[in-house]
Amino acid sequence: MNLFSYLTLTLIELNIIIKMNPLNQVEEFPSRRAARRAATSWRRALACVLCACLSGLVGCTRQPPAQHATPTSEASRIICTSPAIAEIVFSLGCGDRVVGVSAFTDWPPAAAQKPIIGDALTPNREKLLALQPDLILAQGRAESLRRFAAAQHIPFVTLPLETLADLRAMIHVLAETLGVPQQGQRILEKMDADLRAFTAPAQIPVFIALDHSPGDLSGLMTAGPNTFLSEIVEKAGGNNIFSDISSSWPRISQETLIRRKPALILDLQSTPANDTRRAALLADWGKLGFQPHQIRILDDDTLLKPGLRAIYSARQIATALHAD
Repeated sequence: MNLFSYLTLTLIELNIIIKMNPLNQVEEFPSRRAARRAATSWRRALACVLCACLSGLVGCTRQPPAQHATPTSEASRIICTSPAIAEIVFSLGCGDRVVGVSAFTDWPPAAAQKPIIGDALTPNREKLLALQPDLILAQGRAESLRRFAAAQHIPFVTLPLETLADLRAMIHVLAETLGVPQQGQRILEKMDADLRAFTAPAQIPVFIALDHSPGDLSGLMTAGPNTFLSEIVEKAGGNNIFSDISSSWPRISQETLIRRKPALILDLQSTPANDTRRAALLADWGKLGFQPHQIRILDDDTLLKPGLRAIYSARQIATALHAD
């Protein structure tokens, strides 16, 4: 799954309203329409994108699990409307009960073989109904899908997935919903043990760069506080230089970035970065005064996906940050 379409899902699904922050010169989107324009730009620049947040998440309102009709643990025709949900459901041993998944679902491999119901934001409702689901699982607010499920009397559960705490809660709720609480507990215990055992070196001031296309630094975005990505970078030994701002996924001006003086740039790419692309990316950073040894280019979009592979992401980022 492409990194930034994954990020797009969370932003639009949460329907975030953003305002200007003159102190940090952080450019944020004032409307849902602006957010959609940004999402379109990201897809064009980075060949589509991910499932949880896009440019400008700020002031996210936490929502309790939402339900329409009463889901039962016997549900046997489950629709997973985000890749992260599909990964969790399969890890719970319930993959045989899944009849449909969203576009960009690629893990585990068995999930990628399930029928595709379309984009997570705008699933094909005819395809969805043809699969005769008895449970729809969603991520974020998913208001349109919520209303559709209610109208069709299909049991529906949606949960936030922005932080590690959200991930733990989602695993717990899905395990209870699907009638496999013990399996859910085993997954949580292993994840917690792995994260506790992971010890990163000293913290390094890091700028988490998103949406950097070669030759263009005008649309830089980053991960702010209370985001899965920022938490993973912190666990990997990075100190997010924008952890003090109010937005979750802000757009950053070049001037603000230079003033913050990061020791390293973590440039996260959603498309493979061959030698030519890497050289162009490094040249861009050089124009802002950063040296090649300060740049870490990572093109594994798994690193940006909130999910069960959090420890993998932390290890990969730690290796990159402390390569010298």
